Amino acid sequence: MSRRRIRIPSGRLCAGVVVGVAVGLLTLWLLMLLGRALYTRSGAWGFLLIAGAGIVVGCAVAFARRGAEIGASWGLLAAIAAMFFCAMHMEYLASNALHDRGREVYGLIQKETGYTMPNPSDGSPGVYTYAVSSPGNPRQRDLSVTARELEVGKEYLMTIDPQSKVRPALGPRPGTDVADLVWQIICAVFIMFLWFAAAVVGFEPDEFVW
Repeated sequence: MSRRRIRIPSGRLCAGVVVGVAVGLLTLWLLMLLGRALYTRSGAWGFLLIAGAGIVVGCAVAFARRGAEIGASWGLLAAIAAMFFCAMHMEYLASNALHDRGREVYGLIQKETGYTMPNPSDGSPGVYTYAVSSPGNPRQRDLSVTARELEVGKEYLMTIDPQSKVRPALGPRPGTDVADLVWQIICAVFIMFLWFAAAVVGFEPDEFVW
């Protein structure tokens, strides 16, 4: 009976696997650092930084697959996944901050400061923004409420951050944000897969030569 030979992976395949995993993990780590730096801040420049980070990741993946017809498509998918991962990480950190150290108070709605119209094309509801103050914290903070209009001059139960690092949230102290964590994991797996596949194919191992 003939013995079956065990085929040893080529050096290029091993190098592609190592590089793909390493670069994927590095990308996720940098996106998490960016999210941690931005989750306590608000402003348009934060969204611009997230978009910029996504563009950089997308261009890097596309460059790794340069010369291939699917290179641009992979880059676009990587950019979207990177931006979504960073945004979900920021939401997760903000929600967990209120979960860990939030304090339930009755805040006073001072005035309405903004309103975002609903978008029928993607089903997103309207978002109201209010300036609120709470006992022991007269400084006004922005409160965003989805699909619900609050009455100015009335008090509502809300959760505030004693350290004033994140925005208050309407209602009692939130639980662990499982939904954002799940979305982060999905995006992270997707980013890892794109980098893994791009690196392995980019090294052109003998196993992929037909």
